[in-house]
Amino acid sequence: MFLENNFFLSKYFLQLNFYFLVFAVFFSLIVYYLSKYFNLQFFFRNSSSLNFLRFFLIVTLVISFLIHCITFWLYTNLIYYFMSFNISNNYFIIPNLNYFFKLSFLNIFNFDIFHVYFSMDFFGFILLFLAYIVGIISILALDTRLYWKNIKYLFAFNIFALIVYLYVSVTNLIFFFLLYEFLLIPSFFFVFFVSPSRRAIQASLYFIIWTQIGSFLVLCAVAYILAISGSFDFFSLKLYKFSNNEVLFLYVLLFLGFGFKVPIWPFHYWLTKTHVEAPSGFSIYLSGFLVKSALYGFYKLTNVLYGDFDTSIFIVITMFGVVDSSLKMWGQTDLKKLVAYGTIQEMNLIYLVFCWGDVNSIVGGILFTATHSFLSALMFFLVDCIYRRYHTRSLVEVNGILHLTPNLGIAILVMCVFFSGLPGTIKFITEFYIFSGFLEISVFSCFFLMFVANVLGLIGFSKCWFNSVFGLLKKNLNVIPLDLTIKELLILAFCFFFLFIFSFFVNFLI
Repeated sequence: MFLENNFFLSKYFLQLNFYFLVFAVFFSLIVYYLSKYFNLQFFFRNSSSLNFLRFFLIVTLVISFLIHCITFWLYTNLIYYFMSFNISNNYFIIPNLNYFFKLSFLNIFNFDIFHVYFSMDFFGFILLFLAYIVGIISILALDTRLYWKNIKYLFAFNIFALIVYLYVSVTNLIFFFLLYEFLLIPSFFFVFFVSPSRRAIQASLYFIIWTQIGSFLVLCAVAYILAISGSFDFFSLKLYKFSNNEVLFLYVLLFLGFGFKVPIWPFHYWLTKTHVEAPSGFSIYLSGFLVKSALYGFYKLTNVLYGDFDTSIFIVITMFGVVDSSLKMWGQTDLKKLVAYGTIQEMNLIYLVFCWGDVNSIVGGILFTATHSFLSALMFFLVDCIYRRYHTRSLVEVNGILHLTPNLGIAILVMCVFFSGLPGTIKFITEFYIFSGFLEISVFSCFFLMFVANVLGLIGFSKCWFNSVFGLLKKNLNVIPLDLTIKELLILAFCFFFLFIFSFFVNFLI
C-alpha cells in the first residue's frame, strides 16, 4: 500500500508541476503583451502590470520549486523502501517512474496520431533540483537590476525551468536532443549581453562553437540510432540489440559530443576562457548546471547501448583530464581560473565514473554531480565577492583577506574545508562511494586517482587560497574594503545550507 501511494503521489505532483509551469509561462506572456497594447491599469489598481508580473513570476518559481521538493521527497522514500526490502540492486536507477505522463497531439476519433510519453529517473530529479537552486544563486549573483528591474530575465528563467523539466522527463529521442539544444539559447544570451567586457564576445564565440561541434556529433549518433532501430522511445531502444561495432561507434560519438561540453581533456580551453571573461553569475550557471546537462545526456543515451567493448581508452582520456587540471592549479594567479580548473578536475572525475560503468560508482557520480554544483556555485560567488572589493582577481594583488574582511576570509576557509573532502563533509561521502567502486575493479587506478585528485590537486588549490587569505597586507593600501553585505551573507548561507542538507540526504540514502 505504501509503495502504491508513493508512486501515485509522485506521478501526481510531477504532472501538477508541469501544468503549473505551462500555465505560468502562458499567463505571464498574455498579461505582458496585453499590457503593451491595452491599458490594464484598472485591473491592478495600485501597481502597474509589470510589477504584478514580477511578483507573479517570483511566486511561481517558489511554488514550482516546493512542488518539486515534495515530489523528490516522495521519490526518495520509494528508493529507501526498495533498499530496505532488497527488491533491486540498482536502487537509484530503479524505481523509475515509467510513463508517469502522456501528451497526445492530433487526437482524431480517439486515435492518437502523435503522442509523447514522459518519465523521470533519479538523475533527472537531481538535475531539475539543481536547475532551481543554481538558477536562483546565479540570478542573485548577477545583480539586482538584472532580475528585478528587467522583467525579461524572470521570463527567461521560467521558460528555462520548463525546458529543463521537459529535458529530464521526455522519453522521445528527437525531443530529447532538441531540448538539449534549447538549453544553449539562454546560455548564449547570458554571456553575450550581460558580460561587462568586449572580450566576452570572443568568449561567447568559443562557447557556441565548441558546444555546437559536440552537438553535431551527438546529432550524428541520434540519427544513426533512429536509422538502425526505427524507434524513438528510450524504453523501446533498450530492447534493441546493437552489434558490438555499432555500440563502439555510437559510444565514441557520444563520448566526444557530450565531452566537449563537460569538458574533457584536451578540449577544455574554451571553458576557462568563458569563465574568465563571463560574469560570475553566468560562471555559476555554467559550472553548476549547464555542464551537468551534458553529463545527463551522456548518461541517458549510453544506457540504451548494450555491447561488449573495451572502454579503456575513454577512461585514460578522462584520467589525463584529472591529472592535467590538477597540475595546472599549481601555477595559477587568477582566482577565477583556479576555480575553473578545480571544477574541470571534478567534472572529468565524474565523466570517468560514467565511462567506468560500475553501478556503485555511477551512483556516487550522480551524487557527486550535485555536490559539485553547490561547491562550484559557492567558489565562483566567493571570487565575485573578492573582485567587488579588490577590483582584481590576481593572487599577486589580493592578500590579507582574513585581516581586512574577516567574514569573507572565514567563508573562504570553510569552502576549502568542503573542497578538501574532510571526513563528515558531503564531498568525502560521495568520493568514498566512487572510489570504493573503483577499488573493486582496479586497485592501482583507484589509488592513483585518489593521490592526484585529493593530494596533488588539493595542495595546489589550497595553496593559492591560503596565500590570498593569510598573505601580508599591502603597505600602500589607501581604502579598506568593506566586509560581506547582508545580501552576500544570505547567498553564502544559502550555499552552505544545501551543502549540509545534501550531506544528510546522502547519509539517509546510503
